[in-house]
Amino acid sequence: MLEIITAIAVACVPLLAAWITATVIPWVKARTTAEQRRALRELVKELVYSAEQLYRSGVIEDRLTYVQGRLEAQNIKKPVEDVRDLVEEAVLELTIREEWALGHGTGEEIATDAAG
Repeated sequence: MLEIITAIAVACVPLLAAWITATVIPWVKARTTAEQRRALRELVKELVYSAEQLYRSGVIEDRLTYVQGRLEAQNIKKPVEDVRDLVEEAVLELTIREEWALGHGTGEEIATDAAG
């Protein structure tokens, strides 16, 4: 009886290893990549916001170059087109927020209106 259980266990180990290789490892890799993309998107958004403020105050002349330089300073190496796409997404979000704020006033006014 012990021999049968041992044989079944020995037969199951390669199947378990194959299942882990086929499902668990790709899931972990995909999750890590998604987390990294989310973190990069948030970092680029923060850099775009600071670049916009520096640009408006005359400290820098090119916002995209500033963002790319700051990413490289943090040892983040992404293709220029990937960075440009993330920057454009963040700029669009910033523009929408600014336009909304211009049309609706400050957050204090909104809070007052909501309160009643």
